[in-house]
Amino acid sequence: MTGPLDPALDAIRADLRPHRRRLWLRRIVRRAWLVCGTVLVAEVVLFALGRIVPIEVLPTIAAAIPVMGLVGLVWLAGLARPTLGETALAVDAEGHLGDRVASALALAVSFPELAVPADGTSLEDDDSLDESLQTERFVRRQRADAAAAVRLAPSNLFRPRTSRNPAAIGLVAALLLIPLVLLPNPQDAAIAQTQNVRDEAKQQADRIDEIAKDLETKGTSPDDPRTRLAQELRDLARQLREKPEDLKLNLAKVSTAETSARSQLDPANEQRASSLASLSRSLSRAATGQPNANKDGDPKTSAEDLKKLGEKLDELTPAERKDLAAALAELQSAASQASGAAGTALRDAAQSIAQGNNAAAREALDRLGEAIQGAERNVDLNRDLARAASELQDARRNLANSGQQGQGQQGTGQQGAGQQGQGQPGQGQGQGGSPVPGAGQGGSPAPSGQGQGQGQGQGQGQAQGQGQGQGQGQGQGQGQGQGQGQGQGQGQGQGQGQGQGQGAIGGGGSSASHLGTGNSAGGPPPGPTNPNRSADLGEDLSSVFAPFDRLGKPGDPSYIAGTGGDGQSQQGNQTGQGDNNGAFTPYQQVFGDFYDYALTTLDRNYVPLSVKDFVRDYFSSLDPSN
Repeated sequence: MTGPLDPALDAIRADLRPHRRRLWLRRIVRRAWLVCGTVLVAEVVLFALGRIVPIEVLPTIAAAIPVMGLVGLVWLAGLARPTLGETALAVDAEGHLGDRVASALALAVSFPELAVPADGTSLEDDDSLDESLQTERFVRRQRADAAAAVRLAPSNLFRPRTSRNPAAIGLVAALLLIPLVLLPNPQDAAIAQTQNVRDEAKQQADRIDEIAKDLETKGTSPDDPRTRLAQELRDLARQLREKPEDLKLNLAKVSTAETSARSQLDPANEQRASSLASLSRSLSRAATGQPNANKDGDPKTSAEDLKKLGEKLDELTPAERKDLAAALAELQSAASQASGAAGTALRDAAQSIAQGNNAAAREALDRLGEAIQGAERNVDLNRDLARAASELQDARRNLANSGQQGQGQQGTGQQGAGQQGQGQPGQGQGQGGSPVPGAGQGGSPAPSGQGQGQGQGQGQGQAQGQGQGQGQGQGQGQGQGQGQGQGQGQGQGQGQGQGQGQGAIGGGGSSASHLGTGNSAGGPPPGPTNPNRSADLGEDLSSVFAPFDRLGKPGDPSYIAGTGGDGQSQQGNQTGQGDNNGAFTPYQQVFGDFYDYALTTLDRNYVPLSVKDFVRDYFSSLDPSN
């Protein structure tokens, strides 16, 4: 309604506004109870469902439900805002006003011409008034009465009240929610496992991308196996990123790529590599006449030496040609092992040089240089593919491990302790030739013995000579050895020793680096290769047989070409003081060389996972730093 209103009607409207705000607040509180109960019930359902099936976004959904409830409450509060008429009805009902206020507003709407201020006409009780004046008199009197009644209505008429049903439901839901939230959820392990699978898949995708990138840089053409494998690995990495949680599919894809790489490997690649290095070294020395030429056995260097040899063929004398042809012929076996093309080219070169056909010899030498370089490329190709297969094998293992629940295995072990016998080291001197690794009486000093034990050993050696010696000591020991050689010796020695030990070993394992020390009768002798050993090996056990100066270090080419023949043997006698041959090297100094070579071999070749783990565990047990 527009325009000025009757003062009584304005008073009614003004008095209703505070009641309207309080009524709105009460409605908001009631809907807040409803929303709170609904939110708690939804949380209970969510956390109960989260204990049945794994829900990775459970915390996010649990935090989103109250936010959604708050948004719903704001929306419901907007809809719950009462109108002036609804406020009048509520005031009449709870204030017991007998519909006074609502009737006053309804009459103002029904008779809008009476909602304006009165014009001053007397409206006293008079039966002579016409119907319109009587109606006006009734409306205005009723309006005044309603204004007085609403003015007297209490201000706390619409106090917020607790909604019993929503409050009871919310209380029960809250009591159920507390244990659901605080008690451990069995699905957390499945969620963590899925997350581990996803994270591991992404990590392996990055790793496979690096492998593909390395293969692409080494691939020389689109038909190169490394280029084709790199494309397969790119597709595999994309598959791992698109579906990281699909463990079975990812394992199948990785296994397929691994099988593809493994099917292209040459099992005899490393033997060919060794033969190729030996052949290259021998060719360079035969071509240059220098005994130390091309120590690394580089095929490129050998090809250059062969090319220079072809240029000098015209300058060779017949005797030099004959010697060169014989030297090349001796390398026929090594060349055939390195490459069939190299064997053919070497045979042609030797024949042409022996026949004096320099042009054919140069052409054969060039082919020989290209053949050994091609063999080197094939070796590098196989090594790249083997390395890729090994990396894929590790990726497959890591993916499989990420999909397994972490379960710790505990074991207990007992190791007995016994009394140790003690003995004094014997002393003696021997006379003879070069000392041979082995065991004897009188010739070698007897080590101090502790307890009783048996040991086995194998060794090979050759020596000739005679010697005599005497020694005394205490101790008992047993040993077995094998050797080849000729010699004579005499010695005398006496020794006594006692030792007792009891020990029992049982249990499922231990994570300790050292379980203790003890002696067990009949067991293997203590040594650096036995597990659970003390870190301090002692002077008698801290060296191993490693004649690097004669045999070379691990990783050096060990193939030596040669020809068969009848040898001669001589016997003789010599008297003199024996010397230490220096073949025994401190164990800590050589462990790193063997360990590095083992890891390099595992990376270069495709090795089954069980063998890889066995090798790593073996060297871990030997690590002197443990």
